Amino acid sequence: MAAHNLTQLLSEAADRYRQNLTEKAEELYIAALRINPKQADALFNLGTLLLRKSDLKGDQFVKDSFDLDLNNDIDRNKAVELVIQIHLSNSHKKQAQAWISYAELHKLDFPALYSLKKKVELPEYLNQFVYSSGQNKTLERYHPIEASTYVYAIDVVSGCNLRCPTCPVGNQSEMTKGLMSPQLFSKILKKICLEKPTLNPDIWLFNWSEPLLNPSLPDFIREIRNANLSSFISSNLNLTDRIDSVMRASPDKFKVSISSLKQEIYGVTHERGDIGAVIKNLEELALARDRHKASTEIWVGHHLYKNTVDEMEQIRVLADRYGFGYRPSYAIMAPIEKAYSLINNPNTPPSELESQLFFHPKDIGGNLNSRRSGNMDCELRFNMTAINYDGSVSLCCGTTKTLSDQNNQKIYFLENSIQTLEDLKYKHSFCSVCMKNNLHLTIQDL
Repeated sequence: MAAHNLTQLLSEAADRYRQNLTEKAEELYIAALRINPKQADALFNLGTLLLRKSDLKGDQFVKDSFDLDLNNDIDRNKAVELVIQIHLSNSHKKQAQAWISYAELHKLDFPALYSLKKKVELPEYLNQFVYSSGQNKTLERYHPIEASTYVYAIDVVSGCNLRCPTCPVGNQSEMTKGLMSPQLFSKILKKICLEKPTLNPDIWLFNWSEPLLNPSLPDFIREIRNANLSSFISSNLNLTDRIDSVMRASPDKFKVSISSLKQEIYGVTHERGDIGAVIKNLEELALARDRHKASTEIWVGHHLYKNTVDEMEQIRVLADRYGFGYRPSYAIMAPIEKAYSLINNPNTPPSELESQLFFHPKDIGGNLNSRRSGNMDCELRFNMTAINYDGSVSLCCGTTKTLSDQNNQKIYFLENSIQTLEDLKYKHSFCSVCMKNNLHLTIQDL
């Protein structure tokens, strides 16, 4: 009877795992292990379930499953690759590195091993340690999470056609509006190419803005390509203008941000937006890509809220229809100063939108304290320079604060070296506030 119950439990747990009902699957695997603590498949699957929610005890369950898998029923190559991928998705780069070392020690061989190894190695252009005068301590750097090369985020527009409440354009009334001129963009790109050509940086043509609003966007893309650099656009795709001309210019990457296919939800998360227009423009984007034989990598970035997570498969199918990728990510409150203001008002009840966030700023610090040592640097400082439409430089892409001199005058990219800009970032007092509240972008190293 116990053997029958075990088989039934394992079958049901596997079904729940495939359905992404991870909590129920976890309960079933624990029940199965009470019957047979040495069941290798149950140990492995429970281990990966724990790792998916950043519980590092899962590593030991996986290792135990390998020790008990005497018949080698578990494909070690696929299993270790999966564990590495999970660690990387959770920004546990040190744990991913440990499993890559495990794979090399045990002579495992799978096609993705080399590329995964590159994702944890420190790029040659970065020093491993840096002293931060703002924090009065030495911090460690790592392979960046957001990109595998240095990034310049150039806001070619200051403003947007939408007023999303989780974006400073929607929640910061003092945001200025304007377009970057072709002349200024050319000077900025030339300085990027001359100053540190070994960086081979990625050029993002957005930060808080809707880049399709700038009529010179196709020319910017061509300039970047002529400089042998890569370009990246992120758009809400509510605008039809310039879809064809942008795809003719063939940017390297194009992300379309969507939260929901239901207008009653989308109209809140993407205020002023029309999801019907977005769906129509997705087809226009695909047609333009095919018409111009563009090699652009296009994907739908699905912003996950509690009331949009059930649309994951539906939006994935929509993306697949046009040969686009699908990348879900949890919605966050931006800019950092907005998130910080919510933390500082703990007694204020959350708004209806805030209640739909999976990770409210008030809860982030506590959730991350046990996963971060405080000794790792923030990659928005060490791996990115954010440039505003007027050529001034932001502290980082997560805040509307600009770098300034002792007279509180804006610091401009064309007038300062990359080293000077980095020094100013590491002296900025707001970084200490951000990092103290775990609002910065860094790996989980505990």
